[in-house]
Amino acid sequence: MAASRAAETPEQASNRLEEQRTRQAASRAAETPEQTTTRLEEQRTRQASSRAAETAEQTTIRNTDKLTRQAVSRAAETPEQTTTRLEEQRTRQAASRAAESSEQQQVRREEDRRRRSNSRASRWSFMDREAFQYDPTKNYDNHPQLYIGRMTEICSYCDALKWSGEAPDMCCSNGKVKLPSFGQPPEPLESLMSGTTTTSKHFLENIRKYNSCFQMTSFGVTSE
Repeated sequence: MAASRAAETPEQASNRLEEQRTRQAASRAAETPEQTTTRLEEQRTRQASSRAAETAEQTTIRNTDKLTRQAVSRAAETPEQTTTRLEEQRTRQAASRAAESSEQQQVRREEDRRRRSNSRASRWSFMDREAFQYDPTKNYDNHPQLYIGRMTEICSYCDALKWSGEAPDMCCSNGKVKLPSFGQPPEPLESLMSGTTTTSKHFLENIRKYNSCFQMTSFGVTSE
């Protein structure tokens, strides 16, 4: 199975996952409340037993593999598939939580805390004390957990540049937020931004330095 998955194109992976979600949704929809409760309880028991038998290395490998598979799957999603997935996830979670007893709820919360702690630790274990043993030959920029790609997506509402994995409504809430266009800057800023004089060219070449000098400064003017 691993070899087959590795040979998949993004489109094939997306189609397979979509078919899997469809089959799973149909199966879950046909369940009675008792069957749902039984399935979730068996699932929790199997998972707890499996996790308890893991070594620290196996836990790290499992979490890393899970993050990689999830990233590949999410990257191949369309906005509609993302919306559908999140809605199905919320529905399943609500049904699962509603069927929990007080004891199950307590166990789940404790497991969630442990899982979050282990996930955070394993996700960044490769950077442990890295600052004290920095290797200039390593290309940190290209590490999959550090490199988030280039802003190649363009919002269809506000034309903002976005990363491929960014949520669809992070910039303008899908057109709900509209800002007025920039007006002409006042003088002397307009002349300094023109780039047509020696002074303005010097200003533009050093604009970051000027900004850094005044980034924590507030100006106040009293006009008489």
